[in-house]
Amino acid sequence: MSIDWDAIAQQAGQQTDQQFHEEIAKLTSMNMTEIDKFITASEISNENAVKVIKEINDATRSNNDKANAIANIDKGVGFLVSLVSKVV
Repeated sequence: MSIDWDAIAQQAGQQTDQQFHEEIAKLTSMNMTEIDKFITASEISNENAVKVIKEINDATRSNNDKANAIANIDKGVGFLVSLVSKVV
């Protein structure tokens, strides 16, 4: 199943935090409480959170390219660290 990250990012800016967190819960194995905690901790906007997730899932880019792109997203690194802490 292909995910249209551009559409999700555009929609994220128009959603309430609750709606956005529900959407992320559907795309991941995390529950709403976990999503609320890591988004709050990273202080990232909904749109930027989707940008980070999109970069992570971009199979055409090298890890260095992904790291540079995420570093240029406001609060992107903090969000990524929070996200990784849920996986590790």
